[in-house]
Amino acid sequence: MRRLAGQIRRFGWQLLAGATSLVIAFSAARGLAGGYEPVNDNSLIELRAGDVFTRHHPLLGTLSSASISTGIDVNHLGPLLFDVVAIPLRLLGRSAGIAVAIALLNIGVVWLVGFVTSRVGGATAAVSAQAITAIMVWTMGSELLYDPWQPNVLFLPFWLLLCCVWAVVAGRVSLLPLTVGVASFVMQTHLSYLFIAPTMVAFAVVSILWERRAAGDGAFDEVRRPALLSVGVFVVLWSQILVEQFFGSGRGNLTRLFLAGTGGGQDTGFESVRTGVPLALRMMSAVVALPPWWGRPGYDDSIPGSAWVEGPKGLVLQTPGLASLGVSVIGLTVVAAVVAVAWRQMRGVENREVVAAFRTLMMASAVAFVTLVITPIDILGISPHKVRWIWVIGIFLTYTVLLAALAAVPQRWCRLGLEGLGGLGVVALVLTLPTYVSQSGPLIFREATGSITNVRSQLDDYFERSDAPQSVLFDPDGIGFGEPYTQPIMTQLLHDGVDLAVDDPSLARQLGRDRVATPEEIDTLPLVYVRAGAEAVEIPDGAERIAFHDGDTSPYSINDVRDRAVAVFLVRQQG
Repeated sequence: MRRLAGQIRRFGWQLLAGATSLVIAFSAARGLAGGYEPVNDNSLIELRAGDVFTRHHPLLGTLSSASISTGIDVNHLGPLLFDVVAIPLRLLGRSAGIAVAIALLNIGVVWLVGFVTSRVGGATAAVSAQAITAIMVWTMGSELLYDPWQPNVLFLPFWLLLCCVWAVVAGRVSLLPLTVGVASFVMQTHLSYLFIAPTMVAFAVVSILWERRAAGDGAFDEVRRPALLSVGVFVVLWSQILVEQFFGSGRGNLTRLFLAGTGGGQDTGFESVRTGVPLALRMMSAVVALPPWWGRPGYDDSIPGSAWVEGPKGLVLQTPGLASLGVSVIGLTVVAAVVAVAWRQMRGVENREVVAAFRTLMMASAVAFVTLVITPIDILGISPHKVRWIWVIGIFLTYTVLLAALAAVPQRWCRLGLEGLGGLGVVALVLTLPTYVSQSGPLIFREATGSITNVRSQLDDYFERSDAPQSVLFDPDGIGFGEPYTQPIMTQLLHDGVDLAVDDPSLARQLGRDRVATPEEIDTLPLVYVRAGAEAVEIPDGAERIAFHDGDTSPYSINDVRDRAVAVFLVRQQG
């Protein structure tokens, strides 16, 4: 028995990583067995992943909601998420391909976290990190573990990035190429990481140079190979973005981002404002300093959605659910005091690795706060998905303080502490097993899965007919904003081999510039469009209803789209 206990302690992080991987795999398998279907923005990821290695190969990410506040269409930086999904999608089909790809991505991150932290702090760091990772998995809930929506899919990878940066700052320079690779994936996948990801990598590089500044000849010999490999990783992972910027038609996405960031966009009819210091303090405190901190109860609403309301002096942003500025400052002060005491104690005992973790934490917190302060609040108000990195910084803070506590106690108490953390991680994984649907992103449209699956099946049957058109003009308007149907229907048309053209510049940036309709196509191609509610029931003159799902036939309501009837119509134009 004692030998068994010793083996469990020896391979503790691997056992926890294996258990976490099984929970992720189980959640994905159960979701597929229950009829998982990519809806809303998830279908766009399916669509563009299906374009990989075709004549419509994506060089950018999806269109960003930042386009609303900037007045200029901008995309997320790169297509690495599509590249990750592409092969499983080809091998397994749309639902299984996406779920398996994202589950494997998260499983890979789990094991890399264990590997990286074990290289820095041995078993203590690795077991603690795996226990934290297991709790993060519980925080996400079972259904986010295979969800491809960008803000959710980056939850675990950004945690890995912070661990990698810590490792490099602590002197493990061989991990620099991995750090650059993870940072590239995070930065390209969602624009909310545009500042924090590269800044953290730069901090790691500067830390390497600073440590070796006065070491004399040969000080940089250890760095040369990792640096060259990092440059190679960067060139490979950013090549598609550079091709789009310098060889694509029109203004490149990097130029568009520069213009958007410097006020060079068009007038949106709504003047966005920056978050500012007071609101940034309240938002930071909501996740880092005040309960329920970064746990599951706060994943959806620690930073609640907000709304603009008309006040005596114009529009005012209402932020219900956020603590007052005074309470927030007190909470952050207490957290800062705890961190300062723990950091000082580690410096006193000269624990280089844990001190490096505190330095990494301070840099990440500073960049996060500055990013919060300058983040624009557009007409949609505050949304937690735009600042999801705050949760991960709160997690890294918890992890760093835990490492300090374990380093400060006698070895026997450290072992007991690790066993307790391991047990807590197992409990978190058990609690993750029941189905839990976070109200984050496209998952809010989960009830629409049945109707979307049915409509896609009808479209599949229709376009097998000999008289079905092989090219269509798609009109995305007429059904409202933020609904779940249009994207899966466009994806299904492409799946059926139908050439899709659109007469909408923004949608063309979503689907690929080669799908912009020519004037001749606008006049001659059959027109396909989607309607919901009462408009789905009535068939207009000259139109053919090619797919229909009979849901609630009340008039369409943007606030209750999930239970409405939905139909796809086709109009054959006379060219």
